[in-house]
Amino acid sequence: MYNAVVMNKRYLNALLVVCSVVVVFGVLCVFEYALRLSGSVKPLSNSRELFVVNAFGVSRGNAKIIGAFSFGEKVYTDKYGFRIPKDYKETDKHFSGTILVLGDSIAFGVGVKEEDTFVGLVRSSLPDARVYNSAVVGYNSYDYENVIVHFLPSHPEINRVYLIYCLNDLNSQSAELIDSELNTGTRNVTLLDKARHLGVLAELNEFLRAKSLLYLYLKGLLTDPQMRFYMAESLYYNADNDVIFNKNIQPIVNIARTLKARNIPFTVIISPYEAQLRKKDTLLEPQKKLSAFFSANGIDFIDPVPDFLAKGVPSKEFYLFCDPMHFSEKGHRVMFGALMRRL
Repeated sequence: MYNAVVMNKRYLNALLVVCSVVVVFGVLCVFEYALRLSGSVKPLSNSRELFVVNAFGVSRGNAKIIGAFSFGEKVYTDKYGFRIPKDYKETDKHFSGTILVLGDSIAFGVGVKEEDTFVGLVRSSLPDARVYNSAVVGYNSYDYENVIVHFLPSHPEINRVYLIYCLNDLNSQSAELIDSELNTGTRNVTLLDKARHLGVLAELNEFLRAKSLLYLYLKGLLTDPQMRFYMAESLYYNADNDVIFNKNIQPIVNIARTLKARNIPFTVIISPYEAQLRKKDTLLEPQKKLSAFFSANGIDFIDPVPDFLAKGVPSKEFYLFCDPMHFSEKGHRVMFGALMRRL
């Protein structure tokens, strides 16, 4: 009798544990589903088929004439692999000018409909101008130069170039992660980069970041990824890293020289991180260093930080949920205003 009672108690305890796990899992699924319906949190992933190798020399590019997903938003590309609106139609009409935009995921406009990105706003506000958005997720300064080298010579219609500079353009980590998925082997991965992505926990983190919105939501509430990303990228702008800075910023100097020789106006817009907009005149050392460098090299640039601060709203409103650098629709509108200064 005693053994039967013990076994029955163990069975009930096990059943209770199983039921609790099922209930908790069900609640988590409900919250996950609710977040997906709300659209307030974006998955940090891109369709693998969005990218192709060696589009511009050794640089990746977007696949041509494709519909794919980027941060949960359906994106479309033209015959060059450049992002376009869903219902964009090629036309033979005469354009008054052609703008080429260079950039990474910020200029590509991840997580936002094309017509609500700053490039899309330029496109709609200047119907007589052609706009090429050559931005690719994960691009850095070397990729921008490759676009100029391999695309510009065959497109003499281009008469204005913008480069949307992100503070991580001196860092190739994002590109290496995408390249590893494509098995390109075109970039060298440092031991430090490898160490960051070794281990079961790191792999689980990457999986959940791409698949679970609830995980991103909770992680955003409990940690501060925006500040963490900024602090990591700001190291590249310290005086101790001047060798790296001068080496990896050189492609932008090369672009400026190439465009100057062709009499094509060139402007760099320095895109801020969310953490930099929390308080006025703080955490802006990267902008100061970049401004001094561009001025010394005769490169036209715009620092839109004052434009953002002038709005007088919390910095997080300008960015996707708990995102360190990618803009929301409101952030894109501010960038659009800054970009239009030169137009």
